[in-house]
Amino acid sequence: MITSLGITGFSGRMGQAIAETILSHAEACLAGGIVRNHVPTPCIAAPEKDHLITNDPSHLFPKCDAVIDFSHASATAHFATQAAAHGKPFFCGTTGLSEETVGELRGISQQVPVLYAANTSLSLIVTKKLAALAAQLLKGHDYDVSIFDKHHRWKKDAPSGTALTLGAAITDATDDKTTPAYASIRAGSIVGIHEILFAGQGETIKIEHQVTDRRVFARGAVEGALWLAKQPAGFYTMDDVLSVTP
Repeated sequence: MITSLGITGFSGRMGQAIAETILSHAEACLAGGIVRNHVPTPCIAAPEKDHLITNDPSHLFPKCDAVIDFSHASATAHFATQAAAHGKPFFCGTTGLSEETVGELRGISQQVPVLYAANTSLSLIVTKKLAALAAQLLKGHDYDVSIFDKHHRWKKDAPSGTALTLGAAITDATDDKTTPAYASIRAGSIVGIHEILFAGQGETIKIEHQVTDRRVFARGAVEGALWLAKQPAGFYTMDDVLSVTP
């Protein structure tokens, strides 16, 4: 069965990477994309492919089996509301969302399946699980925990959403007894590096996740959206895609 996917933030770097991934995927097809202006430049989708490029979600969303959102934090709630109005699963990979917006996504998830992921890398899920396990095993043994995140110079939010997600996993694993320290670097064209440091007396443990190709996120987003399209209404994370339990 082929799943038709629509993309918000279509003309952005992630939107274009996701479009390219969909076009080469055996189980997905590209319904089209939402752009600020009517026609994005440059655009991976050729006109002859019959992809709908529009700035009006009410035109695109009815043609989709699921919507992938990589737009802007200020636009996500609007797109999620529109997706719910059309009964479409909503996969959100937009970063920098406020607590209020995340709360709106949770509310919308009562109507349609919603997946919110600050990082769509499948291997990041494994990294988070390893960090949580290390924190749990070292709880109460006087280890300081720090999380370092490095991204390109254009990334505005710091700490990154991924760093905060890793930190939350560590805090949850230690029953709120460990709160990591955060440090962020924004430089050059770094796609994404996250390092979790456990520092004890005379020894350290480092767990690092590094992405060198943005297509990693695109592949994870597409796999996540394909999974989400088959789920009932509810609020999901990338952990659910790989069936990872806390």
